[in-house]
Amino acid sequence: MSQPEKSRGGRSKQKAEYVLEGPKPARIYEGIIPKKLGYFGKIQEILEDLFDEQAILRVPFVRNSISKRRRDRRFDEKAWIKSLCGASRGYSIYEMDGRYLSEQGPIDERVLVIRFIFHDPRPNDDRDTDFLAVSLEVVNYLVAHRFASELGVEEEIWFLEYSNPQLAIWRKNSPQDTEPGKKAKGST
Repeated sequence: MSQPEKSRGGRSKQKAEYVLEGPKPARIYEGIIPKKLGYFGKIQEILEDLFDEQAILRVPFVRNSISKRRRDRRFDEKAWIKSLCGASRGYSIYEMDGRYLSEQGPIDERVLVIRFIFHDPRPNDDRDTDFLAVSLEVVNYLVAHRFASELGVEEEIWFLEYSNPQLAIWRKNSPQDTEPGKKAKGST
């Protein structure tokens, strides 16, 4: 058990304990888009729609997929939409400078890189949907295709998939898990 440490006010404070979760399978995708001021609003809209079930339902690919899958009595439309919404747990954006070769010669360009890391956050016994398989649908149709069709002026928009990454998460135990006399989660 960790020893209490003193806070600035002199009171004892319990050190946080962390438990290793994983490594577990993950998928990483990066979208690379030229950084242009006119794109910011559309990029933000597309990314924020990943967290909105109603916005996901408006995407043509999703509507078409639902129509095709309704023939299967086992298909649970609400669960599938929830899995699409839950698969994207967030994203990071950074910019980088690069050079690429065009027909006119080398071109220097600043780009936005949007990184998605997908993993299944549910307990092992609660896995009806394969989040890693759903992640490809999310990236291809809810992000990449929308960028291509709604920005509509770029020759190419690139999306990279990193194969076989493993994700390890150091998760902080809740205070009741570290009370005196109790074992921390994951400890033996």
